[in-house]
Amino acid sequence: MSVLTTLRKAVPSILTCSSAFCGMLSTFLALEGEKSLVWACYFILLAALFDFSDGFAARLLNACSEMGKELDSLADTISFGVAPAAIMYQFIKQSMRLKGNLFSFETWQIVALISCILIAVFAILRLAKFNVDPEQAHSFKGLASPANAMFVASIPLIDAMMPEDLYFLRFFQWVTGIDLDFQITLGLIGLQVFVFGKWFITLPLALFFAAMMVGNLPMFSLKMKHYSYSENKTVFNFLIFSAIMLLLMQWIAVPIIILAYIIVSLVVHCKNKQNAQ
Repeated sequence: MSVLTTLRKAVPSILTCSSAFCGMLSTFLALEGEKSLVWACYFILLAALFDFSDGFAARLLNACSEMGKELDSLADTISFGVAPAAIMYQFIKQSMRLKGNLFSFETWQIVALISCILIAVFAILRLAKFNVDPEQAHSFKGLASPANAMFVASIPLIDAMMPEDLYFLRFFQWVTGIDLDFQITLGLIGLQVFVFGKWFITLPLALFFAAMMVGNLPMFSLKMKHYSYSENKTVFNFLIFSAIMLLLMQWIAVPIIILAYIIVSLVVHCKNKQNAQ
């Protein structure tokens, strides 16, 4: 085997290991405290980018292998299981304004913090199911672990946003001449104070999406064998919707996109079931 062939086959594994590296770095940063939490979220997003790239590179370079599949699952366990659990743990500590050792807190606080481990447990279960279920070769059952991890990562990012970060809403305001300063500021503060800044709202949401990972609801896959719009309408329309939402609302769009993904998957599943009858 030539050196070039060896390097070609190693590219997907290098990308997978890069995802695991970002996941571990995200975990370290999350556990360091408040000032590092936003950076921890960025590294989860970077891990998701590497995770998408390794599969794409494996197909492009014809370097798919059983080892690559197992390596990918192990990396996903870190990046989309352990890292988001650590981020949620630190975010809840901050929301509760807790300082000190875990077992020095009140019982209900300890229970809330320990429940973050379920994010990692559900991710591990989801990845194990994916590896042994041949039906998931071209579609998914349950929410993909990167989607849940990105939802968790979006929470501290939304909490840290400023009104001026909503660039495209500002651009819309500039083009139309409509003054939206008050509405944008009020809406963002409302989300931060009453939704994403409250642990008793974000934790149940995170656990709900985590539980969705081990559910049996068929989810449409974003992977396309070819790029014909007529045969991939759902995927293309969803990607266009996601891109527009991200441009307009930045991190606020992430929970909306994931919720929309679940709803659209449910609609597609019901439609396919009706057609089959």
